Amino acid sequence: MQDDTPLEPIAERRLSVVGEPGRMVTVTIGKPMLKPSGDWACPVDIQGLHDAVRDSAYGVDAVQALQLALEGARQTLKKSGLAVTWCDGEPGETGLPIVVPYIFGRAFDERMEQLIDEEIQKLVDEKKARGGQGAAG
Repeated sequence: MQDDTPLEPIAERRLSVVGEPGRMVTVTIGKPMLKPSGDWACPVDIQGLHDAVRDSAYGVDAVQALQLALEGARQTLKKSGLAVTWCDGEPGETGLPIVVPYIFGRAFDERMEQLIDEEIQKLVDEKKARGGQGAAG
């Protein structure tokens, strides 16, 4: 959704485009702002895709708006079909984590956290078994 929330940058991430040396995609997150409606809006600007994106995510408070802005940026990058990478990671690795939807209740949230923790532990154990140092958080 396009809106008129001004972009006062608070964070920026630059992603390399795989196979296109020198081409970058820049994600800029703006400062969440209280709207007259009482909702918070957090603007997001993404430059370097086929079409630039300027949008805002809305939340009941500034933290939720910020979380949803980061999730929206992650989804936009994924849907773009452009292979980007952050810090020379694997293609598609943006460093923007998925947000677990809270609308399904605390039990769902706890189960998702448990599954993630279990998968992380498996990877750490595998790395240790191969003689590695373990994985950094």
